Amino acid sequence: MNNNRLLIRLTLTCALMLGACSDSSREEAESAEAALATQDSILRYVPADAPYVMAAPYPLPYDVRDELEQKAAPVIEAYRKLFKVTLQQEVDESAHVDAGNQNAGEFDALLDELSNLMTIEGLESAGIDRNSTAAIYGNGLLPVFRASLSDESLMESTLSRLEEQAGNKMPVASIDGHSYRIAEGDGMALIIAVLDSYLVVTFVPSSPSDAVLKSALGLQLPATSIAESGGLSKLAEKYGFQAHALGFMDVERVASVFLDDPTGTNKDVLALFGYDGSTISDVCRQEVRAMAGIAPRIVAGYSKITADELVSNSVVELRSDIASGLTALTAPVPGLGQKSHRGLMSFGMSLNPVAAREFFEARLDALVAQPYQCEFFAGVEEAVAGGRDMLNQPMFPLVYSFRGFLATVDSIKGMDIQAGQPPTDVDMRMLIATDNAEGLVAMAAMFSPEVAALDLQADGKPVRLPVPPVASQVQTAWVAMSDAALALSVGEGGETHLPGMLTAPLASPPPFMSIDMDAASYYGFVGDAAAPGGSDENTPQVNAAVREAMTSLQALIRRITVDVQFTERGIEVPSTVTLAD
Repeated sequence: MNNNRLLIRLTLTCALMLGACSDSSREEAESAEAALATQDSILRYVPADAPYVMAAPYPLPYDVRDELEQKAAPVIEAYRKLFKVTLQQEVDESAHVDAGNQNAGEFDALLDELSNLMTIEGLESAGIDRNSTAAIYGNGLLPVFRASLSDESLMESTLSRLEEQAGNKMPVASIDGHSYRIAEGDGMALIIAVLDSYLVVTFVPSSPSDAVLKSALGLQLPATSIAESGGLSKLAEKYGFQAHALGFMDVERVASVFLDDPTGTNKDVLALFGYDGSTISDVCRQEVRAMAGIAPRIVAGYSKITADELVSNSVVELRSDIASGLTALTAPVPGLGQKSHRGLMSFGMSLNPVAAREFFEARLDALVAQPYQCEFFAGVEEAVAGGRDMLNQPMFPLVYSFRGFLATVDSIKGMDIQAGQPPTDVDMRMLIATDNAEGLVAMAAMFSPEVAALDLQADGKPVRLPVPPVASQVQTAWVAMSDAALALSVGEGGETHLPGMLTAPLASPPPFMSIDMDAASYYGFVGDAAAPGGSDENTPQVNAAVREAMTSLQALIRRITVDVQFTERGIEVPSTVTLAD
């Protein structure tokens, strides 16, 4: 199931971000921008110093929402079934419910109710409709989930049905005339409240003070909200994120909770776990802060959400000197990072080994010049010594000429995942970027008379490569060379692609890693791997639900592309999900 996290997020995005806008795209953009700064939005409940926030403060346009709903409906239904049968399997394995149990019918009803909340209709029947907004944020370290409701009574009815079918009503308490459900255990309490047209789900320490409870529920607004501070507005402007979905985790703020005198909710939480920050020495405080400052913040958001395409970016922001140093590590590789391969899958990476060595050596020098004094980092000195030893190891000269590679798989035939049968035929291409292509061929010729006899020239013209008899899955192979790269193809007709691979455009900046895949084929492979007869891990019902989910994803998603880039801002991971028509 872990392999499907991206698609579960996509499904939830389509189901939760139901929204409206004006008929004018300009007016909508202005309204979306205002949603990040107005005190009338959901963001008025989010503290300006929250350590983490993921928010959808402005709904999607009606037309986009309607098209996404229609496209995603089969996926949502398939995952609803998968959720239900997976939960049923887990409960059966724990022997809490079995077919002969008189409560089995009630449990089935509970599963139905829970799984229905994963559908658009189920959410609307609970008061979460196309105009709803949502946010997950830190009230100190503890999370708060808040979603606006079209009708409080719909959510109250839904919660009451869940309690009735579970046969266990949550205790109800109140504060300042506002009631809330509470479940306590192990020093923590789960709070569920419907108030002021919002659903609020959060955690607080058991027996919380009124101040802590009011802060968690939003009955006491923060002294300064993130809407007032403009935290998300600045984030959206810097990275081009839309107000439909964006957020961050502030590493420095999280670290400060453990380094400074805790207050509010954090004080109770740290005391619950027996943490005493007063024992930390001043030098450790300083060095831990410096360590957090290397990667002070992680941000994510969508820059484009349409019925045809979802474009997002995740960034690990880095200290300026670290970020600048990393930008020198990548190298130009023809075709890498371009979205024109269109095969089953293309993947590759780039690296300048000389620059990587210099960067690594500079980091070691910095640690030697200013070694850590805090006992938390006692192992760093030993790591520095190990790093020096690694740098002193002899390296084959051709390694320093390496610049990266790009592989494209065009087709895979004859593979049967269920039967464990490998492919009978694979058509693929691979390019190796190097500053010394001729030297690489010369080295290969030393070990292979067949390669020596090729008389390969740096003119980009494909030359047929003899295939060893043991390579039963390869019928034909071709190789071509330029001054800066070597390209190899296997499979019928692959030689026609080699000149284009050698002269393909160079991305700027060059990505460190890049992957572009035919998502429909990928999810077809995943679905085929779920044997209909069941397995040691899953029941036949779960496997059948997995196959149905993968089939629905095949119909929804056309391609997925993901890059890893080193920029002056840090490590960026832009991605594009292209949806089917």
